[in-house]
Amino acid sequence: MPRLMPAGIPLPKLVEMLSRYTVHADPELIQSASQAMLRIAEQIDSQTVVTGYARFVYRIEDKFYDVLTSLASGPLTGGNHNGNGGIMKLYVDLLRIWVDHIDLTPLKDLEIGAGNDITGKSGAGDLAADVQLDVSRLFSMVEETEANGLLFLCSQSSAIRRSAVQIVKLAADLEERLRTLIQDNESEIAKKLSKHFRTDSKYNRLYHFLESAGQDMIKFDKDTNMLLGSKLSIETHIRIQQLQRRGSQNVLIQIIESDHPCDLTIWTICYPEIFKRCFEYFPVTVALCRQNICTRLLQIQPSIQASLETAKASTAGTLSMSKSSTSQKIASIETIEQWKMYVVFACATATLSEDRSPVATWASSGRKGSAVVQKIASASDLFRMILQYLTCEHRSIRDAVMQGLGNVNNDAYKVLITNLQYHVRIILDDGKQRNNQKPYQNKRSKKHDRLRISLMHVLELTANCLEHRKYLEDKDVMNVIMSYIKETKSFLADTEIQLEWDYNKLRIYLCGLVEKLYEKLMQLDDPTSIMSFETRLSLYKMFEEWCGYGLCANATRSREAAMMRDVLEQCKDTQERANATQLMEEDRKALETAALSAMAMLCRGPLYAFLGQKKARQAVIQFDMLNVLKWIDAVFESPDPKYHPIARRALEAVLIYNQDQPLLLDDVIEQCYAGNPKLEFTQGYFQALADIVTKVEDFPCHIHQIMSLALFKSGDTKKAIRKSAINLLRVIEDRVFADSCAKEYEIGITSNLPTIYKHTQTLLSARLAVDHPEQTFSMLSEVTQRFDNISSNSQREVLVYLLPWLRKIDLSVGPQDTELSPSAYMVLSNLYYLTVKFGDSYVKEIGALWSQLVDHGRNIRAIIMYLLDMGLEMRNPWFLIHAKRVFVCLGRTPAFGRVVEETIAEITPRSMVPQLKEISSKYTQAFPLLHVADIVKALPTYAKRPVFSRGQLAMVFLVDLAIEAGADLAPHLPLLLHTIFVQLDHLTSIICDQSRCFLINLIHSIVIRQSMDSEASLKATELIQWLTAKEGKRLWAYENITPKNRHLQSAEELGDLLLKVVDVFSHEDPDLRQKWGETALKWATCCSVRHIACRSFECFRTLMPAFNQHMLADMLARLSNTIADKSDEIRGFALEIILTLTRVTKTMDQAQIEQFPQIFWAAVGCLYSPYEAEHTEALVLLEVVLEKYGFCNELAGSFPKNWASEFEGLQPLLLKGLQFESAEEKTFSILSSIILIENPPLIDPSETRLLYLLLGSLCRLLHGLDVSEASEQPDTFAIKLADELARLFEWYSLPDVHRILATYPKQKGKFQEDYLKQLLGSIREVFLNKYANQALMFALLLVKNKKSYYREKGLMIVENLIPYVKKSDPRTGGAGTCSPIDIATLSSLLNLVQTNYADKALSILNSGIPVASIPQPSAGTERTNTNAANALWGFGPAAISVASLITRHNVHAVVFECSSVTNEEPIEHNIQFSIEDFSLLTGEGSRQDDQADDSVSDEEEVPTTTPAAVARPAYGEELMNALKDLDDFFNEDVETSLTPSSSSSRNNLGPESHNSGIAFDSEEEY
Repeated sequence: MPRLMPAGIPLPKLVEMLSRYTVHADPELIQSASQAMLRIAEQIDSQTVVTGYARFVYRIEDKFYDVLTSLASGPLTGGNHNGNGGIMKLYVDLLRIWVDHIDLTPLKDLEIGAGNDITGKSGAGDLAADVQLDVSRLFSMVEETEANGLLFLCSQSSAIRRSAVQIVKLAADLEERLRTLIQDNESEIAKKLSKHFRTDSKYNRLYHFLESAGQDMIKFDKDTNMLLGSKLSIETHIRIQQLQRRGSQNVLIQIIESDHPCDLTIWTICYPEIFKRCFEYFPVTVALCRQNICTRLLQIQPSIQASLETAKASTAGTLSMSKSSTSQKIASIETIEQWKMYVVFACATATLSEDRSPVATWASSGRKGSAVVQKIASASDLFRMILQYLTCEHRSIRDAVMQGLGNVNNDAYKVLITNLQYHVRIILDDGKQRNNQKPYQNKRSKKHDRLRISLMHVLELTANCLEHRKYLEDKDVMNVIMSYIKETKSFLADTEIQLEWDYNKLRIYLCGLVEKLYEKLMQLDDPTSIMSFETRLSLYKMFEEWCGYGLCANATRSREAAMMRDVLEQCKDTQERANATQLMEEDRKALETAALSAMAMLCRGPLYAFLGQKKARQAVIQFDMLNVLKWIDAVFESPDPKYHPIARRALEAVLIYNQDQPLLLDDVIEQCYAGNPKLEFTQGYFQALADIVTKVEDFPCHIHQIMSLALFKSGDTKKAIRKSAINLLRVIEDRVFADSCAKEYEIGITSNLPTIYKHTQTLLSARLAVDHPEQTFSMLSEVTQRFDNISSNSQREVLVYLLPWLRKIDLSVGPQDTELSPSAYMVLSNLYYLTVKFGDSYVKEIGALWSQLVDHGRNIRAIIMYLLDMGLEMRNPWFLIHAKRVFVCLGRTPAFGRVVEETIAEITPRSMVPQLKEISSKYTQAFPLLHVADIVKALPTYAKRPVFSRGQLAMVFLVDLAIEAGADLAPHLPLLLHTIFVQLDHLTSIICDQSRCFLINLIHSIVIRQSMDSEASLKATELIQWLTAKEGKRLWAYENITPKNRHLQSAEELGDLLLKVVDVFSHEDPDLRQKWGETALKWATCCSVRHIACRSFECFRTLMPAFNQHMLADMLARLSNTIADKSDEIRGFALEIILTLTRVTKTMDQAQIEQFPQIFWAAVGCLYSPYEAEHTEALVLLEVVLEKYGFCNELAGSFPKNWASEFEGLQPLLLKGLQFESAEEKTFSILSSIILIENPPLIDPSETRLLYLLLGSLCRLLHGLDVSEASEQPDTFAIKLADELARLFEWYSLPDVHRILATYPKQKGKFQEDYLKQLLGSIREVFLNKYANQALMFALLLVKNKKSYYREKGLMIVENLIPYVKKSDPRTGGAGTCSPIDIATLSSLLNLVQTNYADKALSILNSGIPVASIPQPSAGTERTNTNAANALWGFGPAAISVASLITRHNVHAVVFECSSVTNEEPIEHNIQFSIEDFSLLTGEGSRQDDQADDSVSDEEEVPTTTPAAVARPAYGEELMNALKDLDDFFNEDVETSLTPSSSSSRNNLGPESHNSGIAFDSEEEY
């Protein structure tokens, strides 16, 4: 053939015969038939041969796959044409011959005819019609040929696929020839034929697609190591990289034709995607191929069914096998794989429209009723055919169905879900039944388990079809999916199911479905209409239990380990256990990944929701925000980098969908700063935030937050982070400021050299500070807020680039401002916080920040105000330690002079008062959006909370500054040294110790460092050594002068050290003593802290500078406000002044003392004080003045004008002192010096001078008799006193008295009372007749002296004076010519009741002394003799009060005299002292009642003046009440009413009691 052709046999029939011979058992016959067909095709009709042979090849069923395979590669045919091939090679050869022999001359003739304008239009028309018909047939042949190639492309054999590639290439070549001819022809026919060419497709033919689509399709995800959703082995991964490196276009064809195992794997992964794209680009070709595919599916189905029945029989036993099941050959592995490929193709290309083209039908030859579907005419038929295998036990068949359905065409998705409803309902019914049964009745059905898992797998694989909104809005589709999700969730929540490893796949598929479904639901306006918030939350919590991260991580690991252990226990050998372990680990990782990914997806949307319709009753249901963030942290920290993108997605979702939660953003920003920059954890947080802020235009964030973060990250070690940072900065600047400088610095930031990008970071910060000065406070606030969490490697860089932002800050505090502005407080708090926390680590950088802040002298006052105020509020010694660090930084700047000036200005006497200042919260509310550092939290806790003063703090701040800049402090040395000395014994340990350190530093920096005198340096060094040895100790005891302790050891120790310090410093400042002395006096007279004022006087007494009237005026002015005070402490201070005046006076010579006559009158004024200590010290002062000045008439000339009354003489004031034990000796010393001086105005101008002088001397004289008798030696002092008195009385012409006194040396002690009576008798006529009552009261004054002989002799005098006392006349109610005796004078007798003199005192009280209650006048009013003497002598509280007022008034009068000398108004020293509260000073406690005033010190202020009129009971009433108590004490039965108004009711008493005053009961009544 074809030379000899059989007669009567048509060519198609002949071709069919020859085709059958090509698969004959005889190889020679195969060869002959093949060559015959090739010759016929070449010589007679290639199209008929190709068509016939193609029909034969297609009819070879897949069950004869081995025939196709064996015949595909030969050698079966010989000759030149097909020497080494098989039937597929023969088919390809025949196609090639056909393509080569196609006659295209009619098209060319048509082109020539069109050009020559052939006549005979009808003939030309016929020719055109024939050509058009032939060309259309050719195009149909091309489509069919390509469809056949696509069919063979679905083969499992690479050899057949190679032939398939050749087939589609021939079809493409043929079309290309047709395209060339027709497109070059401009005839009308050509234009009509050109419609057969594709113009709407990316590829012309299938071969073009296979040739060029490979590079795009075969790309794997480096992060997940997956290709088209399938995980790759290492070998496959490497193979893909090799293919990509070659870069050839026809890589897909290489994979299709290759036998390499990795290429086969790649092909298996890719072919579903190839089929989908073929359907997209070549729908006609795919439709033709799909017919054949469906036919072949029906052909293979019986063998698939037989395989299932065989598997069932093997499990049930061979006896139950039916005959029909053995009549059909079971499917081989290759057949099942081939069937899978056909199922994938059919599902991937399934359409909604019914396929009406004729297809081959299958004659049922399997088990009766087994094949429900006899024809696949629609997608529904296809799904019904394969869904029955969802529950089959044959794993590979079930997987084939899964893969096929998983690649279903989008258009057929609704049909698939509809067909799945029946199976879903089975599971839902099973769930209801399971819920209604008791736990022990629940029996697992493996078939249901397979169905449950398979359904979930199908839904998960097909979930991508939900991208089409129509399905999301289809309630039927959504109901099926959501109901199955809820049922599966309920099923997996069962306690027993949780511990079953068999359901791990179900868990994985559930996670995948939920992830994909929820992602698609987020396209809807209201996703909760399909998946409620509760469902979403419960799914999240379930997945959290599976993911192995976050809150449930440990529980998850334990549960997984238990499940894996149960599975491994069922394994028999080691190999099986190893394989099982590997598989389970892969499944575990898969579940972990799926759960994490699903959780990240579920984070989209708000993390809280409201339940309930009514707002008032709405409940909030929410994710646990903290746990969500912890989970994200845990995933970021995972060692597996593939999980980091999941964490980023979750974080982005949380931020984007919860923009109304500012704390959430703040936490994320915190993490960007907090983590190690090298960790994915930190990078992931920043990248997520940067992406969100960049993409979301209106993302709610503050500009300073993003600017600060971008600036921080622009110095990151990772280049990608720096790029993101600079891009973020550019975007945020453009968005807010409409311009950005970031692009100018991008090239530096993206440099690989750290030295460049770090420097550029600083330049960028400086530029931003200049461009956006309004952000200065915000940036400083943000940096401070985040600084704690920044890694130590980056903190130094942050401080460096923060520096430019402080360059322009103006804290705007004026000279008169007493409070900081809120912005100044915020800046300084934040800066001080950094100093406290990081000052030790970054010394230079912190110092540079403070230096920058005070550049050109700015902000110094604000800083000092801040540190002082905060020091008062904190009450924490640690605050002072760090504040000193700030001052050292400031001291190294050019603004040092201003710093010292402002600080020194804070050290004043008034500023030394400790202030109890509460921590203010007003500043923290001023900037709700900015961070103000909490200094309290930064400082270490201190058990005690001592109260400080501004002056103390200012001094402490200078302590360390003196080390470096002591020489600059030298001009202020007097003030500083004095501040130090008055606090070297302070109760607050840090103040005491810092004062000592300050002194050491000053000595070292001023003397040792600068002095050229070696002797001075040696002294200074020794002094420093001594001071250093005192570390931790007070240099002397903390004590003050009191009336009982007027001489302090500490004062001497202070004086010794002070002299040494003056000696050391005098080489540098010769005038130091004078300057310091003046400073000390200023502090002594102006300081409100009593202890400091007292120490100041002690310093002054040691220094003794040149004295002047101003100093005297200041001292007396202060004395006038403090002398004669009720408080012992205040009187102690007054004693300091008197002691100081005494010391000053002692140092004066005659010429100097004459310039200060006011000192004399000051001493006289002090003698009015009713208090013993003051009176005694005043006597000392007076004695010194009289020694220096002399008793001359000039003193009277300087008498102060504003004295309280006419001056009553010096003698009464001196005699008043006889009531005080300590004053008696000094009183007689002064009296003896003036007793014979004739100067009545100064001494005593009254007529009673001699009376009181005699009475005052009697106790001493009578005691002298006792002394002489006891010692047998005469008392010389008493003899001298008697002699002086005798001479005085002789001067006054009183011979009787003179005579008796002259006999004094001869008197005997045992006759002293007689002697006393003689003396009293001698003055009776002269004095006692008129002044007996006054004499008695004076004698009672002597009894107050605590010396025993004064009490004894005084009682004797009183007893002997009583007969001379004039009793009042009851008829007149008057007291005769004598003044009445004040009842208050009897108090001195009452004081003796509980002593050895009680009997004598009571006897005198019972003697009937006529007494009366006399009101006491105030100072300046007219006084009678009695009450004036009473006020002077101090009988009773009121008299003491009046005496105090008189004393102050008179001292103040002396002050005015000083002012008249200086021609200056006296300064009113209205300075009030306080009661010391040691608990506040030491910090060991706090007051129970806080003072209303902020300025409460260690001493509570107490008025130092006592009002003249005090609401007190009448003196008589007090005394009578005392007597009443005394009466009760002695258990007397007589009840005596002693009230002033009781005289009218005492009719039963004796006649003596009826007088105008109040009388004691007579002896008879006792």
